Amino acid sequence: MRIKQSITLDASTEQIVTALLSEELAAKRMKLLAIKDFQHKADGNVAVTHVRISADQVPSKARSLARNGVNAILTTTASGNTVDNTLKAQGFPVSLVWTVSLNEGTPTVANIDGDLKVKIPIVGARVEAAAAERVDRLIAKEAQLIADVIAEQG
Repeated sequence: MRIKQSITLDASTEQIVTALLSEELAAKRMKLLAIKDFQHKADGNVAVTHVRISADQVPSKARSLARNGVNAILTTTASGNTVDNTLKAQGFPVSLVWTVSLNEGTPTVANIDGDLKVKIPIVGARVEAAAAERVDRLIAKEAQLIADVIAEQG
């Protein structure tokens, strides 16, 4: 499923890139998702977040695919005004890859271009369609989290 959307953030590109790589944003994302078991490490222009989702936190419709829970890794790499993200869920047939391209200026327009893949025979397309219904809300929440981190960082 292709994801294309733009959001406007009242911050510089540098502030946004810093926020996208930050431990503060990772913590806010995990709190939003009610995930307590995660580790985040940023080194220069690369940040990696390891997440452990227990089986009881996996949505009931997907539990049969994740009887032992899910280990996921989000890798974020910044290069200039472009931030590439890869989310891989180990042992779970879902992957998400997206790029955030930031236009210079304040406010800054962030163009999001991504691809969500659900590799489940027969039902994968339906799962992607259900996810599509939530994309706008999730991106709006992400924009608010980024704004919160920027405000906290001063």
